[in-house]
Amino acid sequence: MLKAGYQPPPPPPRGYSKGGGKTILIAVAIFAIIIILVVPFIPVKETYSEMEPYERAATYEVVSETLTQGFDLKRGVYHTLTVVVKNTDTKGGTFTVTLRLYDVNGLFGEKTVSNYIAPGSSATFKAEFDTQLGQDVRGDYELSPPIVVDQRLVTRQRTVYKSIFEILIYGG
Repeated sequence: MLKAGYQPPPPPPRGYSKGGGKTILIAVAIFAIIIILVVPFIPVKETYSEMEPYERAATYEVVSETLTQGFDLKRGVYHTLTVVVKNTDTKGGTFTVTLRLYDVNGLFGEKTVSNYIAPGSSATFKAEFDTQLGQDVRGDYELSPPIVVDQRLVTRQRTVYKSIFEILIYGG
């Protein structure tokens, strides 16, 4: 016998079966596992190489340096300071040499000379200074090679994100 006011439960919606909740739960779990296996979310350090530009001073060799005394009827006594530079680099550039002449009182004269030197070639840097007969002098120089831009291979690391599937198949 039925109690008064009892109503039977409504019929299930169309397409619904009794075990359907478990099927949806299993489908969601399988979908979640596939997502976890395929979506890249694990950070992995990866090493790679690339060419990088950098600046450096050109390489060179000082072939000779001389200080000679000369005489000219118009000028009188003079000294010539000569420096020969060879570019041993693979790139050409403008080399600058500052030539200085000193006597007993200190710096007597200074001249700066610049020349372009191709790779493997040499250039002469020369400066003449008017002096007097018997003047005790010595010379020196300062050479500034050009700055060249070159390339070098560098190894770097970056962080990439991989999926569990990628790590298992291709390695970490």
